[in-house]
Amino acid sequence: MENQSFTYDEKGSNLRLKAVIETAIDSIILIDERGMMELVNPAAAKLFGYTPEEMLGQNVSMLMTSPDRESHDDYINRYKKTREARIIGIGREITGRKKNGEAFPCRLAVSEVILEERTLFTGIIHDLTDVKLAQEKLRRYAAELERSNRELQDFAYISSHDLQEPLRKIQAFGSRLKDMEAENLSGKSADYLGRMLNAAGRMQRLINDLLGYSRVSTQARPFIPLDLDKILQEVLGDLEILIEQQQADIHVESLGQIEGDPTQIRQLLQNLISNAIKFVENGQKPKVRIWSEAADADILGSHHPAITLFVKDEGIGFDERYLDKIFQIFQRLQGRQYDGSGVGLAICKRIAVRHGGRLDAESKIGEGSTFKVTLPLTQPRQ
Repeated sequence: MENQSFTYDEKGSNLRLKAVIETAIDSIILIDERGMMELVNPAAAKLFGYTPEEMLGQNVSMLMTSPDRESHDDYINRYKKTREARIIGIGREITGRKKNGEAFPCRLAVSEVILEERTLFTGIIHDLTDVKLAQEKLRRYAAELERSNRELQDFAYISSHDLQEPLRKIQAFGSRLKDMEAENLSGKSADYLGRMLNAAGRMQRLINDLLGYSRVSTQARPFIPLDLDKILQEVLGDLEILIEQQQADIHVESLGQIEGDPTQIRQLLQNLISNAIKFVENGQKPKVRIWSEAADADILGSHHPAITLFVKDEGIGFDERYLDKIFQIFQRLQGRQYDGSGVGLAICKRIAVRHGGRLDAESKIGEGSTFKVTLPLTQPRQ
């Protein structure tokens, strides 16, 4: 249907407007004050499955489903009377309808075009089908991931508790056997019994560490303002015996304040500092430096102020080729040469991530390591 109400050849500006609209990649429709389509570019015609001639002179509401169909004209009429922009210059999501009746999600942005003789409205339509599909896929993936994580945490928690009881019996009866029958055991039997008790002890530590790893999420506490210097002093107090035994030299600088989970931040610092004390050559006195620096605003991708905590030692170090491996659960580069289960750094990384931060490290074999925890100063509000 030809449009008789407006001739685009009347003025050069109209020709330019028509050329821009018809060659645009986006779907564009020009409508008059009654909502009638006066110009439809090829992209819009293709999107809705019509020819331009089938759309010209028709009300634009034919391209919408209810209730968008009924409300669209009201928006334009209200705007002409009150200048209240419920759609003009704002845009909204609607459900479009193609010629074959297929409905699809789209975004309609309407702009006012004031010409010399009258006012027109330009509608730009974007098909949101792929966006909505991607959003739904992401939503389902997130829901599945949350369910999987919850099941994994439940499994770790329940399994750990179920394993505790038989372990306690092994340790209890093994200790009784060692105490009561020590004189009757052969050297080989006593050696076997000692190995059994040591293995049971290691297993119990692994279970406790696994519980600690699962509790980072399952027993998390709300974020509150934290004085990191106070928490650090409490951690050093807890490690006092280890520090004295190893004759460790601990140099501390002010760390500042953040918002976080006090129990988890304390656990993070304790794990990093105890590792710095532990991983030294035999006979070497540990030297540990702890300080903080303001981090780059975009290091966490949020453009919010952040802080980096450093824990530097002069211990055995490690090959940076294994940097990713040391943050994985139950991964140990040093075997059983040093006490531990290989869970501590995995817990630290999980705590950092839960706080919207990150955990990194730099190291050279024989020259020590520097662990860097970058955390936002404040946590986002719900």
